[in-house]
Amino acid sequence: MSQLSKASGQGVRRWDVDAGERRRAPFPGGPAVRVVVGTAVDAPVGVLEVTMPAGGAMPEHDHGDSAVLLVPLAGRFRLVEAGGGDANTLEPGTVATIPVGVRVRLENAGDAEARTLVVLTPPDFAERLETWPADAPAFA
Repeated sequence: MSQLSKASGQGVRRWDVDAGERRRAPFPGGPAVRVVVGTAVDAPVGVLEVTMPAGGAMPEHDHGDSAVLLVPLAGRFRLVEAGGGDANTLEPGTVATIPVGVRVRLENAGDAEARTLVVLTPPDFAERLETWPADAPAFA
């Protein structure tokens, strides 16, 4: 569970990305996801840290009722809109938004591990990933 620095739901809240619970995709080549701000807290957003292995990808999916902001932290991603839509390369210094209902595929576009923060509003999509199996503690 995320680390909340304030007992009250009012005011500024602080979460540590490294304190989030890490989950592993239930399919080969998929990402590890750290749930930083999940659905168990009363927050208008969810925050995930996604770590994609070299050669890995998140298959085509949508985010339910959540709009998404991707903020790459390391490496390079390729974000492909379903149905022959645009493909965008994302790396640190860029961001991407994904509107509600748009289906996408997220791929590691480099030859090293890539990491991104994913901000979801409302946080509903995080609930899907909270059901993924817990990742082994040795994952780095």
